[in-house]
Amino acid sequence: MIDSPYLLPFDLFQQLVIWLGTSMHTYRRGRRFLESNQVLLRTEIERELERLITAHVEEKVEMKQQMQYHQELLRTAKRRGGTSTAIREAYINVYGGFALDLPNWLEVIEQQRAQLHRLRRPERTTRTHIQLLRQALAHAQLDTEVAPEIVAELSNELGYMLLQGPLPLKHSDHLHLLQEAIASHEAALAIYTYARYPLQYARTCIYLGAALQRYGYILDSQEEIEKALGYYKSALWIYTRNEYPEQWSMLQTLMGNVYALRHAGGVQDNLNYATFCHESALQALQEDVYPEVWARTQVNLGDTYQLRQDNDLFTHLSRALVCYRTALHVYSQQEFPHEWADIHTKLATVFQKLAGTNEQQHDISLSCSIVCCEAALKVYTIDAYPVEYAATQYCLGQAHHQRYADKHLSYLKQAIACYQEALQLFTSENFPVEHQQAASRLDEAKATYLVASQYTEVCL
Repeated sequence: MIDSPYLLPFDLFQQLVIWLGTSMHTYRRGRRFLESNQVLLRTEIERELERLITAHVEEKVEMKQQMQYHQELLRTAKRRGGTSTAIREAYINVYGGFALDLPNWLEVIEQQRAQLHRLRRPERTTRTHIQLLRQALAHAQLDTEVAPEIVAELSNELGYMLLQGPLPLKHSDHLHLLQEAIASHEAALAIYTYARYPLQYARTCIYLGAALQRYGYILDSQEEIEKALGYYKSALWIYTRNEYPEQWSMLQTLMGNVYALRHAGGVQDNLNYATFCHESALQALQEDVYPEVWARTQVNLGDTYQLRQDNDLFTHLSRALVCYRTALHVYSQQEFPHEWADIHTKLATVFQKLAGTNEQQHDISLSCSIVCCEAALKVYTIDAYPVEYAATQYCLGQAHHQRYADKHLSYLKQAIACYQEALQLFTSENFPVEHQQAASRLDEAKATYLVASQYTEVCL
């Protein structure tokens, strides 16, 4: 019997299996294994990986994706010469600078960070996590034996972590964190260049775009919004729909967010294109394959529908409700408490807007808004998420305030209490815009309550 030229020898297949298992467990050990077993760079191995990927096309999506990453590793390493240096660069391109061997002091910090991740309490651990990363980055920048790719990875990790967790207690602090995040990603981009590390270049462009987008939104600066869009478009040169469907879809919905904030080209045209971007992302996704990206896209599409101001407002708001409720299929309170609470505040806002479009459903919509706010406050406590807590209290006050249309003084009393609660955090010094809005609504509610109380006494 003649062996097929496409049948991989058993010992080589064993090495492939060991490499895949080792690398999927920890890519650093996988890199060392490949450096010691460069026979795996042979063409037959790549062919076998292609066969395994095809076999998993309809199941075990994560396994299939990992094998695609390993296929890219082999191709990149061969293209760069098949040396140990080429293998290291290939691993950096796919997994980032932490694929390299770390100094002992950084491994200790890495273990501490892993413990923080396992706690799954960003509202409690983000500050400590940021301190560890700042400490590590400062040390790495002074240590001449630390590879620049490790410094780049630390910069990206710091920039990303700065945007996690609860919002800062001061508006100015929020701006400073965003400025630091932008600078961190820009520093990483100087090392993760398009020519040398295209995948890390694309990932860094996404991080940088997200930081600029948030910065531009807070400052109401179109310059930063346009820069964010430019970085997302740069990442699309690498993350194509066929090769990287998850990243491509994430980019589509991120671009949709930018277009929703963009002024150049006309607001309505930008909103139309934003909707198109989100819907394109959803067409490329399956809920059970990429659930978090799918759910995030649903939320972003709902946000876009909320921004529409044309004559069909009721339809747009109804569609936003559907999007937010659909996202809750993935974002459960237990697994994703912050996202779950955020969606409920968005639902509360939509219900308040709907109350103004349909008189018959006015009280029902506002009751739903109140229920959503109170649900969000189960997560957004004053200790864990103080700024989010204050914003939700303000939203809850708005709902009670609007219910006074039914002339129940108790609604006004509840609105006043909520506004006062929000103003504990929204001070004129730390949050001038939010303070002015809440203080104005509080004065209005108090004045209405005083007049209504006097009228009631006269009638009695």
